[in-house]
Amino acid sequence: MRKLATIREIAEIKPIPDADRIEVARIDGWEVVVSKKDNFHVGDRVVYVEIDSKMPETPEYEFLKSRKYVVKTIVMRGQVSQGLVMPLSVLPIGEYKLGQDVTGILGITKYDPQLEEENVIFEENRKKTRNPVVKFLMRYAWFRKLYLKKNTHTEFPNFIKKTDEERIQNMPELYKRLKNEQTNLIVTEKVDGCSGTYFLRKIPRKFGKAKYEFGVCSRNRRLQQPDNSYYWKIANKYKIRSVLEKLIDDEDYIVLQGEITGVKIQGNKYHEKDCQLWAFNLITPSKKYNTIEMQDILIKHGIHTVPIVEIGYNVKGDIQDIVKYVKGKSQIVDREREGCVFRNTDKNISFKCINPNFLIKNNE
Repeated sequence: MRKLATIREIAEIKPIPDADRIEVARIDGWEVVVSKKDNFHVGDRVVYVEIDSKMPETPEYEFLKSRKYVVKTIVMRGQVSQGLVMPLSVLPIGEYKLGQDVTGILGITKYDPQLEEENVIFEENRKKTRNPVVKFLMRYAWFRKLYLKKNTHTEFPNFIKKTDEERIQNMPELYKRLKNEQTNLIVTEKVDGCSGTYFLRKIPRKFGKAKYEFGVCSRNRRLQQPDNSYYWKIANKYKIRSVLEKLIDDEDYIVLQGEITGVKIQGNKYHEKDCQLWAFNLITPSKKYNTIEMQDILIKHGIHTVPIVEIGYNVKGDIQDIVKYVKGKSQIVDREREGCVFRNTDKNISFKCINPNFLIKNNE
């Protein structure tokens, strides 16, 4: 689970030109505008709250009411600010360690529009597939309890890792290591859609032709039965089961993960007329393919990978250099890209950096 609020240390305080009442504090790789009256200093331990955090709707967070109490990327006096910095006094009296997760203590939850969108899609499909008898019986609590329990979408498979990259701003030590070792990275465009996971797993048999279990998942759950969701539309459009049967070979399972774009998905920023899959992971028990390998394999089956931005990228300077790097146009459509994902598959390194211009433009 993502740590939305943690105990951090202020690494740097910098002035903002022509701003008398505010300054910028650096927390690991994040830059956050703070008030001078808070009297923060370098080395102070503070509570850092990440963007995408939904604060409690209480008087102390009234200043976030216009943003529905969600911590977003904003610009103040030309300075991009990502997050919220608060003194330790906002916490109950006690001993707190550097890096400690205080999300629950402060009653903070994750703002997750993709999960909300998933829930809307699933509820719409549930309503569409109900027959008149079911609709009638749904007025009774005893039936709702039985029906909803029976028809609940199952949990996300535990042998597959969910698709949620860590932001490089939270990984300053990794950044230093990558810089010192000059590790080569493959950079891909981060596509703004909804994450889909597809898998094929062998069912053990003593005799006869191998049988398989095929699975379709959203980012958070498995969809047991075919429905009208984008996830199943993609499975059918690209004949993913058939593709995975051709690729599984002697492996026990194979997993394909990608971003789905299209109408009614994240505002359809790519102006798609139909749903489209942009693959970013192809995994078996013995191998995780890098983007170049994955592209060579999947294009033969009509499946595109996320756009490749650069091969052999080396980090330099500080984390703000990588923030500048991810700014730019999408390779899919003429608009700001969401950001970039950086990987070295051989060293199991993977992280993302989101384009602040994209976040500001989309009020995120």
